Amino acid sequence: MNTRNTARGPSRTAPSRCINKELVLFALACFLMAGCAEARSRESKKLIEFDTGRTIEMKVGNTVLVELPGNPSTGYSWEVISIDNSVIQKTGDVKFTTNSNVIGSPGKVALRFKVVGAGKATLKLGYMRVWEKGVAPVRTFLVDVIAVK
Repeated sequence: MNTRNTARGPSRTAPSRCINKELVLFALACFLMAGCAEARSRESKKLIEFDTGRTIEMKVGNTVLVELPGNPSTGYSWEVISIDNSVIQKTGDVKFTTNSNVIGSPGKVALRFKVVGAGKATLKLGYMRVWEKGVAPVRTFLVDVIAVK
């Protein structure tokens, strides 16, 4: 042990530096673990066309990304037909991506939803032309969401 004799008695400088380093490392570890736990509580689940008919369980605060095939140049778009907004809500705009530079090429349409409350909700989407009233969607996507706290 490193000690010095002074008028007040021996001093232990080296151990106090170690304690400070240990406290800093402990605080850093706690901070990192809390960040990882927070990230897990905001997980996202991606659903695709083949997930239709499934039941998924999600935590409140998590997001659901639904990615479906589409082609806006045909006039068709994926629209929410039914949703329980007390459990799950649509967030943001619909995003369309294509791997081709050719105008009118098909691609993927992404819709994002956030789980906002506990309960069970059915999310139903339809691929339709919104101006065609009374016409059934040409395709539908349906998923049951069980939201837990």
